[in-house]
Amino acid sequence: LQVKEVAWSEVPGYYECSQSEKLKKMLLREVPYRCNVYTTCSLTLVHPNDLPKDQFTWERLARPKEKRKKRKSKPNSDTAIPLEIINGNEFSSTITNISPSRFVGMPMIMGDFRRVARTSAPIRELLEEPQPQHIAQDVSGLDMGDIPSLEKMSQPLLDPTSLPLLGCLPNELIQKLVQSANEMPRNQNINVEEQSIQHLQHFVQNHAASANRSLCDVSNNDSSKLSIPLALGTLSPQQVYHCVKQQQDKLETQDDSITNPADLNWLVNHMEMRDFFIFDSFRNGSSAYRLYPTKPVHKPNTPREWLPLSENQDNFIRWATGQTNLPLVDAGMKELLTTGCTSNRVRQNMASVLTKDLKLDWRLGAEFYQLCLEDHCVAANFGNWIYFSGVGGDPKCRHFRTCSQAWRYDSDGRYVRKWIDRLRDCDANDMEAVLRPWDFQKDWPMPIVPPETQLTWQDREKLEKTGRMSSGD
Repeated sequence: LQVKEVAWSEVPGYYECSQSEKLKKMLLREVPYRCNVYTTCSLTLVHPNDLPKDQFTWERLARPKEKRKKRKSKPNSDTAIPLEIINGNEFSSTITNISPSRFVGMPMIMGDFRRVARTSAPIRELLEEPQPQHIAQDVSGLDMGDIPSLEKMSQPLLDPTSLPLLGCLPNELIQKLVQSANEMPRNQNINVEEQSIQHLQHFVQNHAASANRSLCDVSNNDSSKLSIPLALGTLSPQQVYHCVKQQQDKLETQDDSITNPADLNWLVNHMEMRDFFIFDSFRNGSSAYRLYPTKPVHKPNTPREWLPLSENQDNFIRWATGQTNLPLVDAGMKELLTTGCTSNRVRQNMASVLTKDLKLDWRLGAEFYQLCLEDHCVAANFGNWIYFSGVGGDPKCRHFRTCSQAWRYDSDGRYVRKWIDRLRDCDANDMEAVLRPWDFQKDWPMPIVPPETQLTWQDREKLEKTGRMSSGD
């Protein structure tokens, strides 16, 4: 192609970043491809170029009240490369640096990162759409290759002669996943980007202020459902930000509005959290896939016990197939296998059981989720697993007690009864039978871990005193 410039957006993931580097080298060094290269990072709310460029500034902005010795700032690698000189030739280019060295000094704790980002990185205005005359028109000489159908991509998964995925997943489970994916409705004739923007606007204007996103069941407009377009790049965090701010400005001018503009802030907060995982993925590079990607924030010098998969395959298969006999965990897995989605609350509980109770390698969960999730994003998925398994930046190392969580965030049992057939006919007025079915159904097997480990100490004490954990609330 006869083009003057090639542009693309950087995406997280070691493989993805490696391919981006290869493409840069080819376009900047190799004849006849040589041309200008422009890269950006449209998947994040803040642009990498606007974040601090040296470790001292990161630290100072993360903890502004802490006293520290004065020292000279040493900048990290240049944020952008305005002029590339290769083989004696000059190439005008702007390349956004997302290499691990660029993020030296970035806080490990999410709250500290968000504080820095808010202080140093203003949200940029949306870019104008590129004009047709700036886009290559004749691509007849470009070999686009074949875009495989979902059915074609699924064939290797169903090959009975192939080794089991993750070393042990039963073929029946893979068949169910493939069947669920093939049965999902897909309209090939819609403008996906336009649909994503319309959905964003509708949610912000009608549901965002009242959404109870902490629930297990968020099907009733309690979730933005933006994770899929954000993962696919058909919607940007900046579009979310500007849509929220526009609606807040509108509410500020309405004297009779019953909606508090601040009730929309959570959407922007979630974009900031997502930024943390994306930039953390850039920083970790290939180490993001190690058991310990970095030194944990919580008890960094205390060894963790991890049980080998070779001796605990049965536990992993029970977790992955929704047969732990813990209602909330099994309901979440059945929803995930059927729809490719679950709420954040449920994902956290499922991750906690695998890593904190069963003590299995968090990467098993991350790779299994990668196989199942319709909204999969390398940074968000692996980043959340790193965070909630306690090998990353979580300063508390949270252990979710799934029975107590179910009582607080599925208090009528609607979610669990929706996905577990044996609990569907349970009386919603007696939550004990839903929360602790092993104590009410004689043929209900005992959970994969001792039931008492799934209660907070307050709920365990209440159960011992009253015989009920759901009484008195």
